[in-house]
Amino acid sequence: MSKNSTIKKFLPIVVAFVLIAITALVFINQTFNNYLASGGVKKNPDSTIFISRQSPFMVSLLVNPEKINLLPNFLPTKSDQKKVLQAVEQIRTKLLNKVKIDDPEALKDWLGDEITLAVTSLDLDHNRDNGVQTGYLLVVKNNNPSLAREFLRDYYAKQAVSTEAKLIFDTYQGVNLIYQKPKTADIPQVAAAVIANYTLFANDLLVLKDAINNAQAINLNLSHYQPYGRALETITQPKVSLAYLNLPATSAWITSQPLPENQPIEQNLIISLAVSENGLIAHSALSGVTGNENQPPALNHPPSALQYIPDDSIFATSGVNLQGLWALIKQGLPENSPLQQLITQSLKPLQSSLNLNFAEDVFPLVTGEYGLSLSIDKMTQELDWLFVNENLGQSLGENFDLIAQNRGLSVGKLPLENTTITAWTKLVTTAENNFAKLEAQVKGVHTQKDTYEIITNSVDTLSDLLAEPEKNLLNNEIFKETIADMPVENNGYFYLQWQEIEPYLIKEFPILKVAKLSFKPLFDNLKSLTITSEGTENGVTQATIFLDLLK
Repeated sequence: MSKNSTIKKFLPIVVAFVLIAITALVFINQTFNNYLASGGVKKNPDSTIFISRQSPFMVSLLVNPEKINLLPNFLPTKSDQKKVLQAVEQIRTKLLNKVKIDDPEALKDWLGDEITLAVTSLDLDHNRDNGVQTGYLLVVKNNNPSLAREFLRDYYAKQAVSTEAKLIFDTYQGVNLIYQKPKTADIPQVAAAVIANYTLFANDLLVLKDAINNAQAINLNLSHYQPYGRALETITQPKVSLAYLNLPATSAWITSQPLPENQPIEQNLIISLAVSENGLIAHSALSGVTGNENQPPALNHPPSALQYIPDDSIFATSGVNLQGLWALIKQGLPENSPLQQLITQSLKPLQSSLNLNFAEDVFPLVTGEYGLSLSIDKMTQELDWLFVNENLGQSLGENFDLIAQNRGLSVGKLPLENTTITAWTKLVTTAENNFAKLEAQVKGVHTQKDTYEIITNSVDTLSDLLAEPEKNLLNNEIFKETIADMPVENNGYFYLQWQEIEPYLIKEFPILKVAKLSFKPLFDNLKSLTITSEGTENGVTQATIFLDLLK
């Protein structure tokens, strides 16, 4: 059975519980009731006792979907309320019809405050010759085990009649199980059980039995997995959702590839999601990256390099000691690590446009503060780049001059906005009115301001920055409001305006188009994304992510 067919069979029972609730979150942008006023709840998922520590991926919703559905009533305007209610109701109706649940009240009567979905196995029988069958487990907390059992009996009875499948009642390790024995391969093989305050659904009987084994043997489950627990201890903020990713296994799951047979990579990521008046806040904890076990944040203020980043940048990243960061990435992340592959792949388009090798030509010289930005050229709609380097003794601009000369470019000094700049140019032949003429194409320019070097491919970008220095990202009110919700101590920021940069990102990384379709409600309402790192403590690297939503 293929991975896609397995997903199609198990998806309806999953989405009926999970997506209805999660979709509503992206519309929340004003005030919140009860426990959501503080961003969420402090508890962590309890259902991890059923999930294997080998699980590639898990996501938990830690609030009752019905309580989330009440949130539109607390929005300030009728139009906002109508927008949210219509969107949620359309999704609710569509998904409940797909899973053939006639009476949504039957869910409300017993549905608790936790819903967890996990990928339990990349291939259930570990035999790729017969296709990949991924294992999925859905764990729902129930407020009333009796009503949950009644729901299961009614649901499966209707499914058995409509699909002519035989209904099987069985026991395993003292637990009552219920599942279908289908007469055709097109009928979903969903197995279920009620264990105390938990209702479990699995796409295969083996998955359900493994979940029961995990709960009875603490050395098997994720709840008692030390790397998971160590990372979880660092996330103390309230949350409405929490996700766990075994990065190598998750990467293999997404790409339908087997895990490497060599030494396994133990890189685990936990992300929690909270709500605020302005958007969504995520806190992450990454473990398994070798290097300094304890590294406090380098800054207690926004990087000063941001004062030279244009305020209309659609992408900007800033920080300190880029050389040290790159050394950590290269040494701490193995070459087959999905994180290093992602970072390396992200650099390729920029390196190609500059004809540079960042690892050799740029990173070794950047030991102070730095900043990199992209902005849209209003005439050509192409992206202009700008790099800022705090010159602590080694001039990046002078090094670039030598590289430019070695590659056949002319290097010369020119006046611009009462400042002397250095330009790299290339003579090219153009034709106009049947006459050939020589034209100097500017490949890059740079100048020095105080202790900072500014390097860009656009004379216009540099001219605007020199003429109106106050128009920088550090003074941008929207950006200032964004980082106000983030920790003061930081290692810099990663910031992008999603609606503006989306077409360029999808062009360079087509897989993002798939991700957008999977999380369309979020991406359609996402205005900007900001990330800051808070250093490493006891081998766990922490970061905060702020998602600003369209108002």
